[in-house]
Amino acid sequence: MYRLVIRTDDVGYTDVYNIGTFETYANGYSTSADIMLESPGTVDALKRLKEMPWVSVGWHTHFWNSPVLDAKEVPSLVIPGTDRFRHDVKTAEDVNFEEALAEMRTELNRCVEILGRAPDVGGVSEGNTPFTRAMAQVTKEYGMVCDYGHKMHLQPDGTFQNDPVAPQWEKAGLYIIDQRGIVAGDIMVETFKEQWDYDPVKFLLEDRMRLHDLPEGSAIMHGFHPGYLDYYVAKLGDYGPNTRYYTVSRTYDVEGLCSRRLHDWIKENQIELCNLRDVLYGTQEYQNHLRHIGSDLCVL
Repeated sequence: MYRLVIRTDDVGYTDVYNIGTFETYANGYSTSADIMLESPGTVDALKRLKEMPWVSVGWHTHFWNSPVLDAKEVPSLVIPGTDRFRHDVKTAEDVNFEEALAEMRTELNRCVEILGRAPDVGGVSEGNTPFTRAMAQVTKEYGMVCDYGHKMHLQPDGTFQNDPVAPQWEKAGLYIIDQRGIVAGDIMVETFKEQWDYDPVKFLLEDRMRLHDLPEGSAIMHGFHPGYLDYYVAKLGDYGPNTRYYTVSRTYDVEGLCSRRLHDWIKENQIELCNLRDVLYGTQEYQNHLRHIGSDLCVL
């Protein structure tokens, strides 16, 4: 049997976005939320997650949006004259370490106040900049497991490449399926017709992640971006080069993660759905949830 963590990224983008995301927890098969703690929909998402304790929580550290602190208190983090984070906030050497630390603590304190705890997984980034040093410090301060990184992704020649990850993830036998390597080709298409035909779970149904090539008992995690669109998500949030590909596809992810075809694939392949706490600590939170709601995907 294989364990599968279905991770939803960009949680808390906006209140409208959250409607789609939380549909995949309530009526679909998502098991883990990666939440942005500085976004317009953060508070709404934290309140919703408090009512869904079977969903594990990771800190999704895009820093696309605005500081929780007043921008005047953290001037080195924002674009001058605005309250939006600098695009290079993670890599810039002139970011003030104390300002970054204060902002991150404020975000996490708000999370603790609303959710009742810090995220299960922190967001330690690579590098040695003021931003990454501050993030490494708060990850330890708040008792979060460090970021998982990528352990496995698909190469152009069809082979898998393993990257080193933190010991706790290695011990848990977690394989992170890198969406950029396996299904990005389904999303990053040029025509509307190709976007229209995007199917977020097709790679699973076609076994493009080669499930049975993995060691038995492996925990596999794959990330999706389910949510509904408003103007902020479509135009004002993500400023990365691939923004245009991750717009309409988000609504498709909602449908795919709630679909009967995904349900049937999970059941036919005897997949044990689990959250990240289950993988790390051997709990059975998500399976207990499935048993509580009478789901035929409960394998306990």
